[in-house]
Amino acid sequence: MDDDEEFVWDEFWGNLWPVWRRVLAGTDAEEPPPAEPILRRRRLTTDYAWVGTFEPVRWLTSVTEALLWDDNGMDLGPLAGRPWELLQLAGPAANIDLAQLSGTPVRRLILSNVDVDGLASLKDIIGLESLTLAHGDFGPLPPLDRLAEVVLYAEGEVDLSAARPGLRVVRRDEIYLPPFGPDEVGI
Repeated sequence: MDDDEEFVWDEFWGNLWPVWRRVLAGTDAEEPPPAEPILRRRRLTTDYAWVGTFEPVRWLTSVTEALLWDDNGMDLGPLAGRPWELLQLAGPAANIDLAQLSGTPVRRLILSNVDVDGLASLKDIIGLESLTLAHGDFGPLPPLDRLAEVVLYAEGEVDLSAARPGLRVVRRDEIYLPPFGPDEVGI
């Protein structure tokens, strides 16, 4: 949120699509719930719901762990420029441009069931330590200095021939399940 923009909870709630209201408060009611518990939350999951836009996340500045699903293309602009401990982008979605996250600090990134425009843009993500790939052919992984771990789930493929020596690769012969669910997003 820009310093010169005033955040008004009732306006924010009134402009949310019903799917985002359900994600944030478990209801699509037009009457806004109390703002404080939602705005203080550090975790967010769209819980397999395709949300159409990530714009509401821009205003949820306390969120540092987000599990996001959408179909088709994704505008990652609302996620850029803020630090993430954990960021999951899940689909089915195609033509995801990770370059939109250039300069964004992301410690742990999960890509599941998405087609990306290549992994070369990961070099421009700050502080990436862990990368999880599931349900897709992600192409070649470039050498990333800080990347310590790649976790590959069933149906996740990546070319590791250019990866830096010493990279820990964990292969899991199971389907990927998110690290937390909607019951675990409280403060």
